Amino acid sequence: MVGGVVGDRTALAIDVRALTVHLMANQLEWRVRAVESVVLDAASTCLRPRSLQIAPMRALLAPHLPRVEKAGPWTHAVVGLPIAPFPRGPLLDFDIDGPSGPASLIPRAETATREALYLEGLATQLGVTVTESVRALLVEVLGWADAETDHADLFDDPVLDSVGPAARREWLRVSADCGRMLGPYVAALGETAVTNPAVAMSALARMGFWQSESEGSAMLAGYRDLVRVATQTAFGRDDRAPIAGEFLAALGDYADTYDLMAAVRIPLDEPFVVKCSERRDLRLDSRRNTGHQDLVIADARSNHVTVTVRDPNVRISRADAFRAGDSELAVGTSVTRRNDQFVAFYSHDPNRDYRVRVDLRLALLRRLELVPFFAAGSVVLLSLALMATPDLDLRTLALLGGPAALAASVLVGREQSTLGSRLRVRSTVVLCVALAVLTVTVVYLYSFRIA
Repeated sequence: MVGGVVGDRTALAIDVRALTVHLMANQLEWRVRAVESVVLDAASTCLRPRSLQIAPMRALLAPHLPRVEKAGPWTHAVVGLPIAPFPRGPLLDFDIDGPSGPASLIPRAETATREALYLEGLATQLGVTVTESVRALLVEVLGWADAETDHADLFDDPVLDSVGPAARREWLRVSADCGRMLGPYVAALGETAVTNPAVAMSALARMGFWQSESEGSAMLAGYRDLVRVATQTAFGRDDRAPIAGEFLAALGDYADTYDLMAAVRIPLDEPFVVKCSERRDLRLDSRRNTGHQDLVIADARSNHVTVTVRDPNVRISRADAFRAGDSELAVGTSVTRRNDQFVAFYSHDPNRDYRVRVDLRLALLRRLELVPFFAAGSVVLLSLALMATPDLDLRTLALLGGPAALAASVLVGREQSTLGSRLRVRSTVVLCVALAVLTVTVVYLYSFRIA
């Protein structure tokens, strides 16, 4: 027994990298359904819970599990399970649970190694042998912590002082070639380590993977040749074109994302669910209250996505799925339910887009939108009426109490979330300006026409 019922036998396969690579290469064989939510509950972030429903995995994992002994077959296994693509950067409010309880994340360096082995397997199918030096470069760029890099500080590291000007120009040229070939497959707008591999050379020098300019140049050239062969094969009429396309798409995705992997204890003969959640940035346009969220909708046999708002005073005025980096509607994604608080997308078409961008537009409930502008309009009209009245006294000014109290009550009203407060900014500014106009009007009338 290992942490469970008497008779349970758990195979420890967390260190079997080939098992994880096999799962990465055959995702649709074990990922039955992915259900993801975008919960809009704050002005600058949103909650992203995700559940992955997984089929029994004994047949898929059997070749990679330790040899069964006389005590009986394995009932469970601890494996390195690829969960979902995640953007590079720190995890915020992250949590993950497997069928046996909380799971632990695999370190990023080990994750990058397994991603590199997956890409190396595709390269082997293309007839390209990945050398040890190119493999090291591949692991380093895949494990790069930052989503974007910059040419400006490329050679600032003292470890590269021995690299001459000619070699530096050559390295920049090689990186430019890689960026040009991978450009159509990369969603990131800026330079990344995948498209600008020269940024990894200083770290590789410290680890001893190259000592001379020629070795460093050969390493970068090998990486470029790998990308070039894949690009040429993808656009050719070769039977290996789909494999080349898969290689380029995966490498392009790894430019700004990585496959989050976790050590999970799973049953081998039962379906199970892995759940995770985190917070992602939500950037709303200050004028139109629009934003977007990037989603993967083709990493399981079917994908379900819901967009919800928790603040009852906020509504979703628009939510549509577009192709990533494009203005065309996403292929294979349909809206199954839509109202002011909830939008559901469903995707199961085998030819659907892998990534989509859900464009959002948020607004307050219509009655909450109209009341501040109605109060502001009343205050402004009253100010104009007072200016046009020839005979004024203090009793006339007392009429200001009603509209002013209405405007003040709207201003001091407390929203239930920072998202609601963010959406009230425009109406609050208009109402404050109207009250300022009223105040100036009252001061003027009292000073020059009543006193």
